[in-house]
Amino acid sequence: MKADEIKNVTVVGAGLMGSGIAQEFAAAGYPVTLHDASEASFNIAIGRIKSNLILLNEFGLVTTEQLESIPAAIHTTADFQRAVANADLVVEAVVEDIDIKRTVFTELDKYCPERTILTSTTSTIKPETLASATHRPDRVVVTHFGIPNYLIPLVEMARSPETSDETVNTVYQVLQNMGKRPIVMKKAMTGFIVNRLQMAMLREAMNLVGQDAVTPEDIDIAVQNNFGLRLAISGPLEVFDMAGLNTLQSVYSYIMPELSNSTDIPAPIAEAVERGDFGLATGKGLYDWTPESADELRLRVLGGLAEAAKRRQAS
Repeated sequence: MKADEIKNVTVVGAGLMGSGIAQEFAAAGYPVTLHDASEASFNIAIGRIKSNLILLNEFGLVTTEQLESIPAAIHTTADFQRAVANADLVVEAVVEDIDIKRTVFTELDKYCPERTILTSTTSTIKPETLASATHRPDRVVVTHFGIPNYLIPLVEMARSPETSDETVNTVYQVLQNMGKRPIVMKKAMTGFIVNRLQMAMLREAMNLVGQDAVTPEDIDIAVQNNFGLRLAISGPLEVFDMAGLNTLQSVYSYIMPELSNSTDIPAPIAEAVERGDFGLATGKGLYDWTPESADELRLRVLGGLAEAAKRRQAS
């Protein structure tokens, strides 16, 4: 299928990721069917979408008319066969569990029209693992959206060895038409790009905290007030070229031998999880959170992302 032939989109999974993706497709003018096994989940999903849109309206990113038109373009159903019966493109957004996702892909392959392209929002699973659960591996591709996906432009695409060029090109163009910034990995790697880079930084951050060299606050202040400022403007490899690879080579040789290469879960994280301290949701994680400080962080992050979105729109 070509991008202009994609008329009907189905999102399977009405959680945080799935509802946001349904919102994005509806905002781009696609009729969307949102499926979940639980009817009760739809009230939560549509309520979340409406809250997102109110916030985006306050930031000047959606119109007053869109507050009604976007939710109106999303049809919900707990009937799986009905949800996918006329889909041109399906986005799977269920829990990050290989067995569950493979089961969903087997069912999608069974009930979707032959033309349908199947995508997954997985953040870690290689596309061939999902494609092999179908009889249409040429029409399976990973599309990993960021969160909050209605403000994060990047979509990481990963193809299996059997994914066709037509499938990749079609999905890439659809994402571009939505205002997204897709990238296609030359070779699918577990965790893709963003999670691999984030986990590498997290490992060293927690190594420093675990050695009592710094506090979590020190880590965040350092990133926010140094290279984090640059990374919002230019990528790390551009920065390294600007600094000079000869300088980088010297620094690399000094620092790399002392960086952590542990594959164990960092002790501060493992201990917090064992205590049931998961972060904002429980009021304690690497920081202590009050309802007020948690709301301040959420609004600070969303506000910063919204300002960046407005700059992109203006450019």
